[in-house]
Amino acid sequence: MTMKKNVTIKDIARELGVHHTTVSLALRNSDSIKKETREKIWQKARELGYRPNRLAQGFRNRRSNTIGVLVPNIQHHFFAKFISEVSEKANEAGFSVMVFQSNEKLETEKKNVDALIDNRVAGVIASISKETIEGEHFEMFVQEDIPLIFFDRVPHRENISKVIVDNFQSAYEAVSFMIKSGRKRIAFITGSSHINVYHDRLEGYKKALIDNKISFQEELLVRGDFFMADGINGARQLMTLSQKPDAILAVGDDVGIGAIKYLKSAGFRVPEDVAVIGFDNDPMGMAIDPELTTVEQPLEQMAEISLSMLLGKINSNEKKLEERILKASILKRKSC
Repeated sequence: MTMKKNVTIKDIARELGVHHTTVSLALRNSDSIKKETREKIWQKARELGYRPNRLAQGFRNRRSNTIGVLVPNIQHHFFAKFISEVSEKANEAGFSVMVFQSNEKLETEKKNVDALIDNRVAGVIASISKETIEGEHFEMFVQEDIPLIFFDRVPHRENISKVIVDNFQSAYEAVSFMIKSGRKRIAFITGSSHINVYHDRLEGYKKALIDNKISFQEELLVRGDFFMADGINGARQLMTLSQKPDAILAVGDDVGIGAIKYLKSAGFRVPEDVAVIGFDNDPMGMAIDPELTTVEQPLEQMAEISLSMLLGKINSNEKKLEERILKASILKRKSC
């Protein structure tokens, strides 16, 4: 005799063409799901003969001693160092760390969210992909009562806890530093403008120019990505201008290194002809000649505060929203 297959939440979701988390929330009568949607899901569940697995529910509701960290790319020095710092401090507090990367893709990030919930993590520290804007999928953590702290890149959402750097002020100070060293035609190679980090740096760049009575010129703004190739291509584009820049602010150190590599290959002297400043204090900035002047973010402090905030929510069930804005500093080397 063939045994009848148990109907699962995913079976119901497949039948209705909705996400399995929506079905799960509806079957728990969560107010986050519209009443008509809940009724539709319950009706389909009854039609299919769904029976909740109480033992499995009890297992899922237990929290582990694991913290999830979700980042855009673990190859980037900034995120790799952040993970290392959080892991060390989490281990000291009796927690292990599970790391997921979105590879800068929204769909992968959504799958990561599902996986973290399925693994019953005690809490999550996350930085969004370049494709993420609103980040509605992170609401699942709230519905599952899993504490969540955003760091560095954060979605355009209210009611979130976050630890960020004052990127506006950081860029403002970097441009002001260039101006004080005699630079007047300052370019900026930047990233996706909808991401808070890069939007704020662009606004800081513009404000520093205005405050120093230098007009902003669109031709000196190059939009790209966050890699060395973007610095090479961006610098190449800028140096074809009839009025060439005498300084380049790079959105990250990889971009700054790429800019220096191109400038030197094209016969321009750094910093005599063109000064360059990057962001993040990547160790590779010390390997390039000249060594890259950079905006150093308080990475250890960001990791420590992010973890501390998360552990506070885990240990006390505290739902109060928190925000910390940290200050960066210019690390002067040879490129400016």
